[in-house]
Amino acid sequence: MVVRKNISLETSHVKKLEPLIKKHSGNLSAAIRDAVDLAEAALHRYGTVEKAISSITVDEKELMVREKSMEPGKNVVLRSPIFHWLIKKTRGITIDKEILDELLDPLKINSILELDKTINRISTESGWNCKISLFCPDDVNPTTVAVEGENQYHRDFLAQLVVMFLVHNRCLDIDAVHRRATSIRIDLKSREEGTQPLAAIELFGYLNDAMDEFISKQDFWKNLIEIYSAVNYNMVSLHRDQYENLLASSTIPDTGIFESLSRKHIMNIPHPDFLKLLKRTHESLLIVDTIGFPDNREINIYHNYRNENAVLRLRDYYLSLLRANGHEYEAKCSASMMVLTHVCCSD
Repeated sequence: MVVRKNISLETSHVKKLEPLIKKHSGNLSAAIRDAVDLAEAALHRYGTVEKAISSITVDEKELMVREKSMEPGKNVVLRSPIFHWLIKKTRGITIDKEILDELLDPLKINSILELDKTINRISTESGWNCKISLFCPDDVNPTTVAVEGENQYHRDFLAQLVVMFLVHNRCLDIDAVHRRATSIRIDLKSREEGTQPLAAIELFGYLNDAMDEFISKQDFWKNLIEIYSAVNYNMVSLHRDQYENLLASSTIPDTGIFESLSRKHIMNIPHPDFLKLLKRTHESLLIVDTIGFPDNREINIYHNYRNENAVLRLRDYYLSLLRANGHEYEAKCSASMMVLTHVCCSD
């Protein structure tokens, strides 16, 4: 092929080269050499002249859209450390559905493929440096969500957005979670209409109720935290009825807290559920240190009480509480441990 080195330029071409000509103080040859270098870089990235022109034009339009959306405050720019701090401090709190719908509009996303493209585009534009993959055999009912990325908090945040969208709009829930060093994979399952997505809430919204309570009674919880922290958690919390019974020297076992939590009379609480409730409440209230169940007949209660009479009263208290649930136990006590053995139960 013969290369002709004579160059013929129209006025329009010279006008397009004006920024480069000014850069080189009117040297047209130097400007053309810069234009050649730019063309080489564009071809190396996009492959063909047509793709280069098309892609660069699209990139400019998308950048203008994002810039324009920042003017009315629809989008904002956050430095990476601030964004990282925000999602770290709000971990365990699910994003409100209204906010989620603003980001992923269910009226505009009609297929799983559209959801995949939308969330990946948002991730790229927002600089989250994560990629999501949705596995779906029919483009309607996805089975797996996979998120890859170096930052764990970014991965979990992106996974929450996608999973909670599917929870609200496809009646799904989480079946299993698999974590690796740079990825998280979440297997999904269907759930019945009207039921709660318990697994999704447990993974992404385990602090929802706690934060709602804290916000509604901030002074109470701030004071309580200060008290518990000041005494290194050497506190015991009691139901008001039980405290009143203690003031009156009554031996009636406290059942109110269990009935309030289960919304059942203590006799109607299934015994395995009652034991779980007993462990959760008494360990949280710091009445004892630990309650363990080595088998289905024994309850091991670990405490740090030193007064013998107090230990005997504690033994009688647990025996009467279990009896109120319809089950008889025998007790053996040592210095810091109480072993309760199941004897029988009422019909």
